[in-house]
Amino acid sequence: MLMNTHEARLDALRKELKARGLDGFVIPISDEHMSEYVGAYAQRLEWLTGFGGSAGTAVVLTDAGRSPAAAMFVDGRYTLQVRDQVDGRLYAYESVPATSVPAWLAEHAPKGARIGYDAWLHGSKWAQAVEATLAAKGGALIAVEGNPIDAVWQDQPAPSAAPAVVHPDTFTGEASEAKRAAVSEWLATRNLDATVITALDSIAWLLNIRGADVDRTPVALSYVIARQDGTADLFIAGEKVTDEVRRHLGNAVTVRERAAFTQGLRELAGKRVAVDPERAVSAIFEELRGVGATLVEERDPTVLPKAVKNPVEQAGHRAAQGRDAAAVTRFLHWLAVEAPKGEVTELSAAAKLQDFRALDP
Repeated sequence: MLMNTHEARLDALRKELKARGLDGFVIPISDEHMSEYVGAYAQRLEWLTGFGGSAGTAVVLTDAGRSPAAAMFVDGRYTLQVRDQVDGRLYAYESVPATSVPAWLAEHAPKGARIGYDAWLHGSKWAQAVEATLAAKGGALIAVEGNPIDAVWQDQPAPSAAPAVVHPDTFTGEASEAKRAAVSEWLATRNLDATVITALDSIAWLLNIRGADVDRTPVALSYVIARQDGTADLFIAGEKVTDEVRRHLGNAVTVRERAAFTQGLRELAGKRVAVDPERAVSAIFEELRGVGATLVEERDPTVLPKAVKNPVEQAGHRAAQGRDAAAVTRFLHWLAVEAPKGEVTELSAAAKLQDFRALDP
């Protein structure tokens, strides 16, 4: 029997894992910033399985003869969608939180298994939990050098090259300099030298910049290391930074290539560094530990002030809600007419609501 597209991709991944001496691999929907919504280059789970939701994880065991040899984990939002998009012959459907990746591996991974993971796509607490589970079975969690899906995804898109843009103070209500000064004060009160900010929305807020690297999320792929002295390094692909953005950032923000981020972490050797375990991937923790930095687990210092909206932001929210309310009103009228016909599903209704929202530029 001929293999379908996703079956062939799964077979190619298993061959790659076997070549690397791995007994399995974990594939989340995530990027290097722990984003909920990711760019096309990071849609590894969708490419492998066909699943197009915003939250899910797959585990693939190298031995295709095991039963089950792979599993797809989703929460209750995607119970129908996962069955529609993911081949049940290839993946067992698993419901979260009734089960979890560590629990599944404890039951189904072979004894002594070497399970691979990309440390740039998982949080440190997740890695610790899976590591403990596998150790109990004589196995190990292995941080891979280069994602094995990238090795077999021949037409994988490149990360977006869309330029970053300045988000004017007329929309933000507060200058970036003031926001960075508040982070500097936050560091000083905790006797910290620096903080690593990886969440894309946090960086957008802190620097008052926006981007077009992720659908429906106006962010630019980047990292920030902010220091107690008020300076900061922005790690972003050079072609994304216009002269306008450079002028906006000023002399206190050094623009460096995104690929230099690991080197930037190593430059924090011996420093006291705040890292948010809910937003920073495992690889960042490992790099900092490797150079002897003192890690202090603290919530990203932009999260709370970003949540407290100033009057300018409040006005922007009200305007956006007004435009969205018009789309929802159109949708509710359409639903009142079409739903009684008995042909509207949850998925088709969601698609129609998206169509109404897309009418507003």
